[in-house]
Amino acid sequence: MNRFCAAHHLCRVLPLLFVLVLAPASAPAQTADLPAFPTDFVGNWRGELRIFNASGQVQAVPMELLIQPVNDSTYTYTIIYGTDREAGKRDYYLVRGADGPHHWICDEKNSLLLDGYYLGGSYRSVFTVQGSYLLANLEHRGDALEYSIQSGSTTPVRSTGGAPVDGEDIPVVEAFRVGGYQAATLRRY
Repeated sequence: MNRFCAAHHLCRVLPLLFVLVLAPASAPAQTADLPAFPTDFVGNWRGELRIFNASGQVQAVPMELLIQPVNDSTYTYTIIYGTDREAGKRDYYLVRGADGPHHWICDEKNSLLLDGYYLGGSYRSVFTVQGSYLLANLEHRGDALEYSIQSGSTTPVRSTGGAPVDGEDIPVVEAFRVGGYQAATLRRY
């Protein structure tokens, strides 16, 4: 067994990660070299969304992302997929969350609220729906936004650990299949 595998390393750094995650909310939301969210993300953005599965790229469609302020705590977050701007339109709001300035909620305006967090220059959201997980990411890089969604089943493909090894308690670690990936580089227009 490779004692330096990722899971073993994770077991050693988990206590540090818990300390970092549970750091006081009074810490600065970002540093001066990172774009401010969502104000620096405001604009009309477009690009091509490429969709992948295990076979490779299976589709590419035009995509737009429109982010505009409504007030200081609410922004529009409109996604348009494809060439039919009306049929492909997904009209949401971003609303400031209660968990500090890095916490924003995507209100889908149909009772669904998806919590997201702005960390390290990226707005990230993780959620499950009908047995699938989705990890969404929106990162500001230079003059572009990098949009991506990773997805897969919430059923683990493997569960390992859960027993002592050389006197060290190894926690159970579950691994999940990545079934799909979507990515787009979006530029202002």
